[in-house]
Amino acid sequence: MAYGVNLTGMTLKNAIITAAGPWAGSAEGIQRCIDAGAAAVITETICLEERQRISPRLFMKDQQLFNTMLYSNLHLEEWERVLDQIDRKDAKIICSIWGTSASEMAYLGKKLENMGADALEISLSAPIGSRNKLVGYHSPDAEAFIRALVDTVNIPVMAKLSYDSASSPDFLKNLENAGVSAFSAIDALKGLLGVDLENRRVLMPTYGGYTGTNIRPVSLAMTAMLRQYSQLPIVSSGGVLCYEHVLEFLMLGATAVQLASAIQLQGYDVISSIISAMETWMESHGYNSVDDIRGVALASLRPFEDIVPRSLVASLIEPCACTDCHICEQSCIKGAITRNDDCTIAINSLRCDGCGLCVERCPKKIIKLRWR
Repeated sequence: MAYGVNLTGMTLKNAIITAAGPWAGSAEGIQRCIDAGAAAVITETICLEERQRISPRLFMKDQQLFNTMLYSNLHLEEWERVLDQIDRKDAKIICSIWGTSASEMAYLGKKLENMGADALEISLSAPIGSRNKLVGYHSPDAEAFIRALVDTVNIPVMAKLSYDSASSPDFLKNLENAGVSAFSAIDALKGLLGVDLENRRVLMPTYGGYTGTNIRPVSLAMTAMLRQYSQLPIVSSGGVLCYEHVLEFLMLGATAVQLASAIQLQGYDVISSIISAMETWMESHGYNSVDDIRGVALASLRPFEDIVPRSLVASLIEPCACTDCHICEQSCIKGAITRNDDCTIAINSLRCDGCGLCVERCPKKIIKLRWR
């Protein structure tokens, strides 16, 4: 069964797009994304001139992944050769671009359109450390940049949004007025891995783009907010590591979903694995189209003021006599959970205010909230 989507007039065979990054910085890398089944591949961000690579440029601790690479290290002419070498099959090529002026952006866009790009993704900001303020912050000329690009090319232009820009209705409206066809969100967050306390040094040489599974809750919220602020298509990104994550974004209104750190951490085969698992889930649940699930979770998302207060308290589903686990006790700042002499847990409903943290943290899942 086919689960294709329509993105700004482009027919995609599925909802999976590979994001801009080093996995799509060469003909070989782009081809591997295509061969793995991606419906579209976004190139590494292209500038007029090649950019140096620093080493090391990837930093990781636990599930925290940081990237200190800004742009492609290939110049524009080399990208023409890259795009010529690709067997596109039924995939679309979206070129990620960055320019320092409206005229440069327009020139880049037209050149890449002539090279065969199916669409463009304009990078509006980057979380990497740089003296160039246009790199680290949103330019006040962003609308002019996009308008110049849109007026020059005849292919869709998608704006890659940071957390800040995705949460600004006024900025989004300016981008819409400038003619963007879709939003992709969110870009990596700005972050630092930490500090070496003994040597009084940071653990990475500059700010990096913070990616990976830990930013997914932020990106989920931005997808829901974008759907509420705008009717333009949304291509979600940020911490997507499995098919369940893809489905979450689609149910919050995304048209398609970008894979990034999943490829970095698991290799190109993760693309086909996620596509296959997602299609299997859709079929097993009787869905014939991605449209059947797009945005279905939004109805359950309400403003804080509309939530009706409920008088709930924690209670045990079954007796608990954990001898080594003190998680629920430690979680209760109201002192409603205590341990008896026989090591069983007791919950004082008069002290409990129903916050629910003990329910969330109990490793045995034997605490629930009930009506007072």
